[in-house]
Amino acid sequence: MDEREKRLKDTDRTAGFNMMKFVAIIFVIALAIAAVWFFVLTPADPNAVSG
Repeated sequence: MDEREKRLKDTDRTAGFNMMKFVAIIFVIALAIAAVWFFVLTPADPNAVSG
């Protein structure tokens, strides 16, 4: 039973690390999309758009 508990603890640690990697990757992708949206897809003069 001791070996099984050790294996489960290692699995929990690995799963937690992989979930954090997943969240970090999604966050980086979101930042990249936001940067492209802000710097590439917005006009140079915001006053011209607002009237």
